[in-house]
Amino acid sequence: MFNKKSFAVLKKLTVFSVFLCLALSCKDNMPITFKETVFNSKTTADIDILYPKVTEAHPIAKQINTEIEHYISQRLLFKDTTAQISIKAAAAAFDNELNQFKTAFPETPQHWEALIEGEVLYQTPALICIGISSYTYTGGAHGNDTIAFLNFNPETGALFTKAELFQNLSEFSALTESFLKKEIEIGKRETMADYFFGEAFKLPESIGFNEEGVIMLYNKYEIASYAQGITEFVIPYSEAEPFLKIMP
Repeated sequence: MFNKKSFAVLKKLTVFSVFLCLALSCKDNMPITFKETVFNSKTTADIDILYPKVTEAHPIAKQINTEIEHYISQRLLFKDTTAQISIKAAAAAFDNELNQFKTAFPETPQHWEALIEGEVLYQTPALICIGISSYTYTGGAHGNDTIAFLNFNPETGALFTKAELFQNLSEFSALTESFLKKEIEIGKRETMADYFFGEAFKLPESIGFNEEGVIMLYNKYEIASYAQGITEFVIPYSEAEPFLKIMP
């Protein structure tokens, strides 16, 4: 259904092609099962959303589903908020912004769209990694596409923080930097600051997991220019293990 470049990147990272009846044990020995959920709206803008949702029977379903739906809603809103807004309400707000624009500039043709797709990338008794790829277009030369990873604790349903996942971050950063240099093939006259807009190297905002290792993903504008696109690579568990507080 979606054919944006970012969705192709997400598909490449996917361990599972579908997540119907995907289940592993939690602390209560009750399987955490995800089902495919679809939301579409063509009221004003074109909005297509596909995402995994924990079946309501599980005791931590609400916690995980709330986090996933909150992230998706944020992609449709024009300002960050900690308030919990449903996907339906966020889609209505997205439509409302377009209607206001059309009212202010009636002679300007506008077609807005939002394409969001999420899926289970990796699931073990220690961690659940959800990948969410989003593309929004609200005018201009190009749209905004982003990939994010939500790493859940299967026992509580809470999102892991970076500090809960990794230790010795300075050494892990050095390891990540070495992988990045290989990925982007830095020339002899270039420095890492050339790719981080004059600043020092930093870890990506999007860090996920799959069966091969730790996924490090820099979205557009996070490193280099828009033309650079998404930069992603995987650090094998054999090299990342000393820095992991949990072994996925």
